[in-house]
Amino acid sequence: MILGELSDRLRDVHTVTAKLIAEIIDETCRRFPSVGQTEKTARIERLIESEAWTDAALALIDLELPQWQVRRIAYDEGEWYCALSRERELPDWLDRSIEARHADLPLRS
Repeated sequence: MILGELSDRLRDVHTVTAKLIAEIIDETCRRFPSVGQTEKTARIERLIESEAWTDAALALIDLELPQWQVRRIAYDEGEWYCALSRERELPDWLDRSIEARHADLPLRS
């Protein structure tokens, strides 16, 4: 599946499932499972089993994109907004962040 197709699919999804998370991991995660970081991999697997979707997504970001951090998560008018940044301490106007939104927090893409 092409990354754009995955993004389009996530935009239309209304609920997270273990199968969906597995598909996302298969398509996008190069470091999972992580040979050198078995503790992080095990934690992600436990979060998925517990259906802790937001925590699993944040743990995957930590594993796959270690230089990126959550800059902002906010809820406004029925949608969750999330911003990731490499330079979280910079003012918004100087930072080059990645922003996304979705009605379901774990599905912001």
